[in-house]
Amino acid sequence: MVLTLAILSACSVSPLAPEDTPPALFSKLNNNSAFFLKKAEESSKQKSLPWQFVAAQALIAEQKPLLADSIIEYLHSQPLTPVQQSALTLLTASNLYLRNDLHETQSTLARVDKQKLSQFGLIYFLKLRTQLHIAKEEHQQAAEQLFLLTPLLKEAQEKQQYNDLLLTELSLLPSDFLQQFQVTVQPAEQQLDIVPSITPVDTQQSFTEGWYALAYLYQRYQLRPNQLLRSLEQWKAHYPNHPAIDFIPTQLSELPELSPYQPENIAVLLPLSGRYKQQGQAIQYGVLDAYYQQGSAKVKLHFYDTQAQSMEQIAEQLQAQHIDFVIGPLLKDKVAAFLPLAADRPVLALNSFPKPQLSAETENSRAAWHYAFPLSPEEEAKQAARFIFSKQHKKPLLLAADSNYGKRVADAFNQQWAALNGDNQAQVETHFFSNKKQFPAFIARALHTDKSKRRISQMKVITNLPLETQQRSRRDVDAIYIVSKRDDLLMLKPFIDVAISPFATAIPLYASSRSHQRNNHNQELSQLIFSDSPFLLNAENNARQKIEQAWSKASFSALRLFALGFDSYQLIGQLIQLQNNEQQRYQGLVGQLSLDGDNNVLAELSWARYQRGKLIEITAPASAE
Repeated sequence: MVLTLAILSACSVSPLAPEDTPPALFSKLNNNSAFFLKKAEESSKQKSLPWQFVAAQALIAEQKPLLADSIIEYLHSQPLTPVQQSALTLLTASNLYLRNDLHETQSTLARVDKQKLSQFGLIYFLKLRTQLHIAKEEHQQAAEQLFLLTPLLKEAQEKQQYNDLLLTELSLLPSDFLQQFQVTVQPAEQQLDIVPSITPVDTQQSFTEGWYALAYLYQRYQLRPNQLLRSLEQWKAHYPNHPAIDFIPTQLSELPELSPYQPENIAVLLPLSGRYKQQGQAIQYGVLDAYYQQGSAKVKLHFYDTQAQSMEQIAEQLQAQHIDFVIGPLLKDKVAAFLPLAADRPVLALNSFPKPQLSAETENSRAAWHYAFPLSPEEEAKQAARFIFSKQHKKPLLLAADSNYGKRVADAFNQQWAALNGDNQAQVETHFFSNKKQFPAFIARALHTDKSKRRISQMKVITNLPLETQQRSRRDVDAIYIVSKRDDLLMLKPFIDVAISPFATAIPLYASSRSHQRNNHNQELSQLIFSDSPFLLNAENNARQKIEQAWSKASFSALRLFALGFDSYQLIGQLIQLQNNEQQRYQGLVGQLSLDGDNNVLAELSWARYQRGKLIEITAPASAE
């Protein structure tokens, strides 16, 4: 201690103000260590101990562990009260932490008698334990210490500082754990001019639950400021007396302005060999066309064949080549395998997110960085339901192939129809077809002409007279939506036309993009209304003409994939803007693109009618949504 005093006495000392009594140990110190050691020297042996304690605290704060050691060693040799011994153990732990000896710090902290600590000492103890857990990346334990610490703090600056830290630590916890505390956020369309009905929660019983709920919404919506602000307001309504409201973490009160992705190394993951080679190449051509149109010399494209390498092998190469954005994979199993390996980089997958959801860790990572851009038949069916509903139809009939594809599309159409009608029981009558030879009987059953035929036969038997008769179709159906391939549609439509009673109003027919192909049978589909991308509906489109000249034998299926590849590259610079503005739209080749709350890219398709063999585009009314 004498040596320490000699060293510090040689330094320039400018105490803020003379003090006759030492400050409370572990409180905020207004003087430096030299001042306190000087006071210890000037005091009697009995009165010098409190000065030496605060001198040790000051040396640790000044990051002088060697000098603090000499004071601590001296104090260990002195007769101390239990209160002083507990304080000295805490100072010892603090100095060990300063030396980065985490194991000994933890062992020493375990010997501290917290019951003997003052209020200042307890705060100091909790701060040190928090720092220790953070250094060991023990986020749950750090949060538990902060739960104890934050209510004890008095100064506004410290409250803000440790609230910020608490949110940071909580946001690093698994999302499946935090999700159980979430406050349900209403969809945007339900929030207009509506004050949510929420029962306030008692803060005393829900202090930690409120913090977990706050961390969940930050973790999930941190890259969606608009949605984050909305959910924060609902959180405040749910926890109106929560102490965090007075010192909202800076991460939530000062949302940063996000800049668009500007990658320099883009990886494109596609099946470029094997069974799906043609599909992969069609997308590759679209990506390359968009790349050369943008003409950025700084950006490099790297193509990876997902059929030739495992996802683990590709992930290692992405890391080595400093890839900062990924387009793909295309196939669902590859998407499911790849996303957990790419939690540290943005990904625009070209298929739907896996169902059921991936692990909580993957769900959390994709909420911020991962996007899905599928050519989704389910989304097209939902759009069809909205479009048909906007045409004031009340009882549509749905005809679909008896396959997994047909059933998925039918389910999506039914779900959307029920939502539009505000009735979960509002199901659309659905009929599934399979054998083409049975198409006449199938249509007869669907439009009830078989019942009409039976009634006619019964009347002939009853009257035993030659009657002039005409089969009649049902009149309760006012629209038919057909989900089928082109060749099936070409066979189904004539049977429908014949089955419709001549005494009844013609029933409008609607179809999906599967029915739209390049061939010479459009005259037979007269008056049929169907959806597809604007790229394939407008034959005068410059981009389409250019592609068809270079790729004359390409099918419409290949052209759709080309458009998907083209738009996926163009979207890189648009994703952040779409993500942060729910009203934002980007006009792509596939359709008018937007982003939903789960990072799915949605393409609003166009509608057209066959009329005398030619296509006439139809404008969807605004109320279709």
